[in-house]
Amino acid sequence: MRFKLAVAVMSVLAALAVGGASAADFEGDHGACRETPGEAALLRCPTAYVGQAYEIQIESEEGSGCEPYDWFEVVNSSLPAGLTITRDGVISGVPTGGPGLTRFWLWDHDLTQAQGGPSWCQREDRSEREFSIPVDAGLRIVNESVKPSTLGQPYTETLVAMRLETLNPVAGPNVQAAWSLLSGSLPPGVTFSDGVLTGTPKAEGSYAFVVKAQHEAPSATQTFTLTVRQPLVVQSPFVPAARPNAEVGIRFAKTATATGGSGTYTWSLASGALPTGVVLDPSKGTLSGTPQAAGNFPFGLSATDTEGRVATVNAALKVAPRLRIRSLRLKAATLGQAYRTTLATTGGVPPLKWKVVGGKLPAGIRLSQLGTLGGTPRQVGTHRLVIEARDALGAKSRATLVLRVLG
Repeated sequence: MRFKLAVAVMSVLAALAVGGASAADFEGDHGACRETPGEAALLRCPTAYVGQAYEIQIESEEGSGCEPYDWFEVVNSSLPAGLTITRDGVISGVPTGGPGLTRFWLWDHDLTQAQGGPSWCQREDRSEREFSIPVDAGLRIVNESVKPSTLGQPYTETLVAMRLETLNPVAGPNVQAAWSLLSGSLPPGVTFSDGVLTGTPKAEGSYAFVVKAQHEAPSATQTFTLTVRQPLVVQSPFVPAARPNAEVGIRFAKTATATGGSGTYTWSLASGALPTGVVLDPSKGTLSGTPQAAGNFPFGLSATDTEGRVATVNAALKVAPRLRIRSLRLKAATLGQAYRTTLATTGGVPPLKWKVVGGKLPAGIRLSQLGTLGGTPRQVGTHRLVIEARDALGAKSRATLVLRVLG
């Protein structure tokens, strides 16, 4: 009888143990994180790299506890910076710092019926185990883009790889990497070797390609687009000239033009200076204003397209003094005798045009377009005249003169 009673008690205890269900244990043989040689209690997860996406799935051992009705959390420790874990046991994110080994504890909880689990999982229970994730420096291609190229002109662009040790801020030394062209195509005439794009483009267009850099374990890829355009050429209406092309006090506006390159152009002075009173419109390439001082003003005029190409042309503004009639008195003429006198000016830009805008010339006397009063007067008298000179830039000057004809 005593033996039968002992057997009955053991049967009841066994039934109670099964009904409670033990906690799910961690998968240490076939899961993402494996036992560490020499430290079996520590599960070591795959290496993560700074700046590179990371994702693993923590799993429960098949058949333990309420598995697969369980959930996970980090307890009294933390994951590497930049990584998080879901209740389903997915550790993911982008590591932001390192290198180093981060150790942390995970709890594997049974999901009870009260928490949404199965009816046979009645009691909250859990297993805990220590994990580790080694974080190594990542690799980043420093260049975000490559400079554009020009048809028929030599081109060189060097790509740089960085050993990425932190993301906030981005920091790490530059390193030598093994480079390769994964996909896409380069412009005809351009090659890629040891991280350097070089050559002379032979065809216009936009060429997309993917390069890979490899340094020790981590690698990095980057997509680039290399554009090839026609050469940028600037034409200026202010090429260096022998005669003046501007005048003090006379307003003007002239526009430079550009061809080739890409998009719109931004204009600037590459060298020299403009006369006081004259300005450059950077969006149109127009020089306009009213010069305030005479002189020769050489300058370099540059156009920059939307992709960064620059072309420069040498130009100059030669500003003449304002036109003035210098003659203040006329020599007297004699009735019936040939007469000739030339009016003098200062400043202005030839050729000049002359005319009488007030008064009347003596009969027999004419004003030529060279500014010469000449002829044979046929009438005695005193003649008050208003004479105007106009130059090639539109400047005008007037003078009131008296011509006397003696008997």
